[in-house]
Amino acid sequence: MRVPAVARALLRVPLFYKILIANGVLVLVGTIFGSTVTAAYVRRSPDASTLVDLVGVLALLGIVVTLLMNALILRLALGPLDLLERTAARVRKGQLDCRAPESVVADRELLRLTRTFNGMLDAADVYRARLREVAARALGAAEEERKRIARELHDETAQMLAALLIRIRVVKAARDPAKLDALLDDMRTEIGQALEGIRRFARGLRPPALDELGLIPAIEGHVRSLAEISGLHITVEADEVAGELPPEAELATYRIVQEALSNVLRHARATRAAVRVVREAGRLVVTVDDDGRGFDPQRIMSTEGGGLGLFGMNERAGYLGGRVQVTSTPGTGTRVRAEIPLGERTAEP
Repeated sequence: MRVPAVARALLRVPLFYKILIANGVLVLVGTIFGSTVTAAYVRRSPDASTLVDLVGVLALLGIVVTLLMNALILRLALGPLDLLERTAARVRKGQLDCRAPESVVADRELLRLTRTFNGMLDAADVYRARLREVAARALGAAEEERKRIARELHDETAQMLAALLIRIRVVKAARDPAKLDALLDDMRTEIGQALEGIRRFARGLRPPALDELGLIPAIEGHVRSLAEISGLHITVEADEVAGELPPEAELATYRIVQEALSNVLRHARATRAAVRVVREAGRLVVTVDDDGRGFDPQRIMSTEGGGLGLFGMNERAGYLGGRVQVTSTPGTGTRVRAEIPLGERTAEP
């Protein structure tokens, strides 16, 4: 239905002013009508008793008309709220693609509310899509990790153990002490290689330093490993936080730092990076800065399939009641700031 521009402008008037204008018009029209009818009646029949009856009828008529007019205005003005309620009910039942239509009778506030409501639904759709994509990638990554471990166990560790079984038979049959010593040395070397392979698998699944030494030493160890492999200059400045974070929070914090540094190595083309872990007002604040080429976080996050690492860091912090903020512009480097709530410090024995 096409609504004229003037009517559309009047319908956009806020509800308060609609009621005020309508009641003002009713009072004006009622006053003119009542005065006209009363004057005409007095000219025809100046009887006071019947005049009182006429005034009573006119007053009652005015009240009824006012109530009907106000009810009509409220019905029209609050109709968009009914549309919002019905849309919310359909979304709650699982019709996630529903959106509230923009009513032609909505005023500016209700129109803004409708658009905000639809924007929230759109944002929820994007969030669900991100979650599905992260879950799919996580499942794919887990499956690839299982394949890698299975392949390395089969091709490396299992082969070494099979070779050791053969050497054990050779050792049992050996009679020459010199040859026996050489075989035992070879076996010792192969056992050491097999143990190192198993330790490597364990470190890939969960860093042992996190359980054995704590969060800060684990981060420092990871930074040293990255610096040796990549040549990137990375510094660490950290407060001692032993006993102030539950294990799941320590793991989440470690993974956030790990992901942030991984992004630096893969995308930033940086020469320097700095990790800082400090306590601030009941929370742990972790920042990872680099001097790389920077990027536009909003554009990356809005790109389909992009920003999953950033999204994953946000999710890890969000599970703990924290948050992650990424600040960057092209050509100025990047800062990743994570805030994790601190728990009570564990009492010393």
